[in-house]
Amino acid sequence: MRFKRWFLAVVTACFAASQPLATAPASAGPSAIGLWSVETGGSTGPCQIELQGHAFAGRFAARSIRCLGPLAFLTTWSPEHNGFALFGIDGRAIARFAPARGIMTGRLADGSLVILRRAGGGKAASPPVPRGNGGNPCYLREDTGRCVAPEDTVAPRGPHPVKVRITGLMNIRREQSLKSQYVGQVNPGQCIIVNTCADTRWGVRCEIPMDGGRTRGFILKYYQKNGRDYVGFVNRC
Repeated sequence: MRFKRWFLAVVTACFAASQPLATAPASAGPSAIGLWSVETGGSTGPCQIELQGHAFAGRFAARSIRCLGPLAFLTTWSPEHNGFALFGIDGRAIARFAPARGIMTGRLADGSLVILRRAGGGKAASPPVPRGNGGNPCYLREDTGRCVAPEDTVAPRGPHPVKVRITGLMNIRREQSLKSQYVGQVNPGQCIIVNTCADTRWGVRCEIPMDGGRTRGFILKYYQKNGRDYVGFVNRC
């Protein structure tokens, strides 16, 4: 019996010694604390997340509200550069977010695009943008000069491929990089197929089939012109 108690004490001590000390960051970025609405992201469903300002497990506490998928396991968050990261109960990153024209954009491990918007109150996570469509950021379509509907302010949710309608003259590049080879253009009013979209360092880039599907090219979902924000296409045709 004494040996058993001694063995358990040794195992417990070793386990405790292997755990990192839980020390929270010095402060939480006030621009991120609060309630956020999850408006896209595949399997997450319509839900909200709350980023809190008190320490928990070496980071800051967070919780999800009615979320499915990976966000259902949200427990902590941490500021990162000009954005923040979300972590699950296993301590692994669920997604990382950065500001983009008044919203926060990120990607889950399965590749799903996720967009967060303020659920109300608190400071914006990035500079404010013109608003329209019931409080959504106003992204213009160049062919009409009007704000697009809220469902067109995000990349197509799928299932892919999807057919979209081009709203502004755009170049097609061979790869995601804006410096890659120019291979053509798409024109306003043209309906094309989008295979998939991805967050990249050059913004959201969408892959389209070319030459009957034998090759591919990439177009922008968003672009700026004369200081205003535009979408390159609406998510239907």
